[in-house]
Amino acid sequence: MAQNTEIGENTTSSTSSPDIGARVRDVVGSLVPGGRREVETGDQLTDLGFDSLGTLELAMALETEFDLGEVPEGQAVEMATVGDIEKLVSSLIGPTAAPGPQ
Repeated sequence: MAQNTEIGENTTSSTSSPDIGARVRDVVGSLVPGGRREVETGDQLTDLGFDSLGTLELAMALETEFDLGEVPEGQAVEMATVGDIEKLVSSLIGPTAAPGPQ
């Protein structure tokens, strides 16, 4: 399925957690129904206009952006906020990208 996004280059080899969050927010913001916009960690996907199909398209875009294996569909549809996506991507990338103490 073709994706209609402008996603930055993949640089996961030395990605820190803050970088992951910014990249996730950029991907989400680029796919918001109705056009690109700035999104925050606490934003609800449904409030941004994502339906179940949009959420699955978002999961596919994240797979591409972060060079992930397939995001399990069950996990993709359970994502409720942008922060949920950030946590999921961090966990799929591995322990080197896990958030440090804040």
